[in-house]
Amino acid sequence: MDEKRKKIEEIKEDIRRWHREGFDLEPIYSALKEKDVKKFLQLYEKYKRLIPKMRRFQGILKNSEFEMMKEIRMALRNPELFESMESEIMDIIKKRDSEKESEESVIDLITGLSAERIKIGLNPSYTFKNYLVYEGNNLAYKAAQKIIESPGSINPLIIVGDTGTGKTHLLNAIGNEYLKRGRKVIYRNAEEILLNKEVDFSADVMIIDDFNILLENESIHPLLNLIMDSYTYEKKQLIVSSSMNLKYYVLEQSLRAKIEGGITVALNPPDEKTRVEILRIKVKEMNVDIEEDIFQYLARNIGNLNTLVSSLKKLIAFSKIMGEKPTISMAAELIKGKISLQSGSSYLVEEEKIYRSISHLKELLRRGYKGIVITRSNPRRFKSVYDVSADIYWLTDHKTELPSISPILENINYFLERYIKGKTVILIDGVDFLISKNSPEAVIQFIRHLVDVISENKSILIVSLNPKTIEERYLKIMERELELA
Repeated sequence: MDEKRKKIEEIKEDIRRWHREGFDLEPIYSALKEKDVKKFLQLYEKYKRLIPKMRRFQGILKNSEFEMMKEIRMALRNPELFESMESEIMDIIKKRDSEKESEESVIDLITGLSAERIKIGLNPSYTFKNYLVYEGNNLAYKAAQKIIESPGSINPLIIVGDTGTGKTHLLNAIGNEYLKRGRKVIYRNAEEILLNKEVDFSADVMIIDDFNILLENESIHPLLNLIMDSYTYEKKQLIVSSSMNLKYYVLEQSLRAKIEGGITVALNPPDEKTRVEILRIKVKEMNVDIEEDIFQYLARNIGNLNTLVSSLKKLIAFSKIMGEKPTISMAAELIKGKISLQSGSSYLVEEEKIYRSISHLKELLRRGYKGIVITRSNPRRFKSVYDVSADIYWLTDHKTELPSISPILENINYFLERYIKGKTVILIDGVDFLISKNSPEAVIQFIRHLVDVISENKSILIVSLNPKTIEERYLKIMERELELA
């Protein structure tokens, strides 16, 4: 009976994870609704086989022109469609892949010419050859070179940086360099380890992306201890990346000691001049002709590297479809919602966790804005986890000695209007809580008032919202009232 219950919990957890990752599970839900257990289990086993393969294809095609093609994008989210269209997807890519990469193209990867790299998890297009070194990543680059020449000399190497600072590129470049030198490498992201609850201990080098996600899950800590024990001895090498400094996590002593035995290096965002240079490198790789003023426009308006490069690729693909040379007006149309946040504007960030909003907040703090955060999290924990130099106020109706504010909308309005002066960024996290204590209509009216106040000065409003926590009709109103970021 215990085994049966355990299997049911495992199935539930898999389905929840697939749902969070955005896979289309409608057939599974339909089978559940119809109480067709046999069909449900058949679909579950099939999806369990297909989804890991779909994930790998998503990783290979991430930020490429191919990922943008509607047919491919749909198939990589829908297991049924993926199963029926796999050969057609290959034909589409082959037909449109007119600009193959010199060493290994995307086609090579998917058709099996790079099957070993797919198994390992590496993307061969991310190498040191096309990795631009600048002041913000120089220390991380030097540390990477050190461990390549002398494996185990820094162990573990912990690479910390916000989204879009080049963590994935650097991790893959390290892995590809080791592979070139005959080392056995395993590259895994945190989600894969959480899903499978196991890793390969036979490799020389283990690379883990988004390691902080594993630290947030205590059930996986025993496995992390095993990974640390295995890969920080005998000239093996462990490299991990994180969006936050690992010292802020509450960990048991042995795991903390192993992490602190390594070295942490930071990846800081590139300045505008460096972003222009990155665009030049990408355009040279793609062998296309783009005017210099377009580089300047994109680099000035987009700070996140992932968004910057994907926007460039979309611009190139769109210009080919239109049969016209890329222009600034074309670029402006394509990057709507991705431009760096501007003074006097209010933005909605739809996310399950607050990471993207924090990234925007940090960027604005670096630009000299004063920060105010209203959150459902304990201010002490919020500051320690996210490491932001802003004033944090706990959104709660309980009495506390910590800085706090009640969910009474009039009080929040009065409180914020005193602060909205000069360059101030306000981050509100907890809209669902405000709705539960007031009403959706009242909260929307409150947001509208803030938008009006913000528009009259140099401040910026960011509203973080999990779209699953609000009715669709109210979400649509919020999307109309605020710019999407």
